[in-house]
This record gives sequence, structure tokens and C-alpha cells, in this order.
Amino acid sequence: MKEIRSFVKTASLSELEKAKQLIDTAIEKNTQQQEAKKEVLDLLKEKGLTLEDLQDVVGTDKRTKVKPKYRIEYNGEIVEWTGRGKRPKAFQGVDLTKHLA
Repeated sequence: MKEIRSFVKTASLSELEKAKQLIDTAIEKNTQQQEAKKEVLDLLKEKGLTLEDLQDVVGTDKRTKVKPKYRIEYNGEIVEWTGRGKRPKAFQGVDLTKHLA
């Protein structure tokens, strides 16, 4: 708000008119978005759905998880690697054929 007050004090009439147009446009857009949200929520309520129901549909990931191709014990931990991407430190300088999962 300090920036706005400072701008109002120092701006010319044409700059203030441009700023008013921008603010009016932003208010109109925000009002339309609020009305659209209310319409969507009313429609969901009418159909007996919740936002969580929609997130279940939208949030599904169609990519399949790749099974690990290699497995090795490194510093007391089991490290698995699919063979994709950068080779983990546990597999650096190791014959991979001896560590197939």
C-alpha cells in the first residue's frame, strides 16, 4: 500500500487514469472469477460431489513405476536402481551383471 500511496502522490492525471483503468479491469476479472467459483461449487453441491472427488480424478498419474533392475548392498543398506538416469554412487565401478535384481 505504501507504493500505491507514493504513486498517487507523484503521478500525473494521465498516469492516474491509466492506473484506474487497470484497477477496474482487475476488479472486474476478480469478480468474474469469484462468480465462476461459486457456480462450480454450487454445481458440485447439486451433484453431490466434493473437491476431493475431483482431485482423485485429476491427481492420477498415468506413468507406471519402473521396477528396479539392479540391487546391491552398500554401506549396510540395500540400494536399488532401475538402470535409468545417473548411476548411483553404490553402482560406480561395479559389474552390473552380478547385481541383477
